[in-house]
Amino acid sequence: MIALLLHGNLQYAEIPKAEIEKVIEKAYVPVLSALLKRETPFALNITGFTLELLPEDVLELIRGGIESGLIEITGTAYSHAILPLLSLDRVEAQVRRDREVKESLLEVSPKLFFPPELAYDPILPAILRDNGYETVFVDGEALVLSDHLNRAIKPVKPLYPHLIKAQRGEGNRYVNYLLGLRELRKSLGLVFSGKVTLEAVKEIEAIPVWVNVNTVVMLSAGRFPLMNPKKGAKWLRDLEDIVLYGTDIEFLGYRPLADYLITVDSFLEVFNALGREVRPPSELPHSGRRLYLRTSSWAPDKSLDIWKLDDGNARLNFLSRDLGGEKAFIAENSDARGWEPLPERRLDAFRSIYEAWRGGE
Repeated sequence: MIALLLHGNLQYAEIPKAEIEKVIEKAYVPVLSALLKRETPFALNITGFTLELLPEDVLELIRGGIESGLIEITGTAYSHAILPLLSLDRVEAQVRRDREVKESLLEVSPKLFFPPELAYDPILPAILRDNGYETVFVDGEALVLSDHLNRAIKPVKPLYPHLIKAQRGEGNRYVNYLLGLRELRKSLGLVFSGKVTLEAVKEIEAIPVWVNVNTVVMLSAGRFPLMNPKKGAKWLRDLEDIVLYGTDIEFLGYRPLADYLITVDSFLEVFNALGREVRPPSELPHSGRRLYLRTSSWAPDKSLDIWKLDDGNARLNFLSRDLGGEKAFIAENSDARGWEPLPERRLDAFRSIYEAWRGGE
């Protein structure tokens, strides 16, 4: 059995706001429509802010999937905030606002929670349990790399550094890609099946999302050099009871990955080649494991540095910490900090901070 999760965020750091309608047209509608037509169940992790931007016909498509039992809606942070960088009051405000929007627009109260960027700390499960959540998605690689809790003493090294270098265009791109493929395949040996119980302030059930599995699926569906759907399925054939894909819907039909565009048809070819039953993530069996997860994210080094080390990010985090109300949600949006944010995304956050300070609406 395998599971599928699609993550939707129209505040995406690298997508211009003027492109939002195109994203909906090229990715959201065709991907959702294709999966529902095939009667393929999946989890839809979509921010409350994004839901408020979607046209009514797309909301109706989602509602139909929920009613048919094909779409499992997850909760998340309303404006895609990096939760471990917020005060506890603001974490809860993000969690509650997202649920309110989903109850209002979709008439559903989610029980599964997807932290933006899978950014996690051990107090988050307690807040989620307090707010009616039973299960949280976590980064699988971070789980198996949580044996040492102080990265100042023992830094976390990326599992496939050459593939990251190839993606960034560093050095000989093709050589790094070839070496990266070997590292990627080797990293699949860390993947284990099923859910876990997280040892946290309040224990909670967790579903691992595996970045290396996501990467194999995307390289295969995109037909990158030496990869195709059948080969990707061959690499993944020994894995069972996992989330086969658990990342951005925008990569399917709209946003290229290193100049390779994945279509919904090529994406589904990987599932067809694997030939496994697809079930909602909530139905994955429990592995019997009890694990501690360190404060982490699904960044290559599993840290929160991407969202805090840059001077602009540090300034945003400092200025937004005492905000409340509507402006705070925009200031807390992770995509103002992002992997490679557009100026307009960053300015939205700075502008909301200024307007809140001046008392504007």
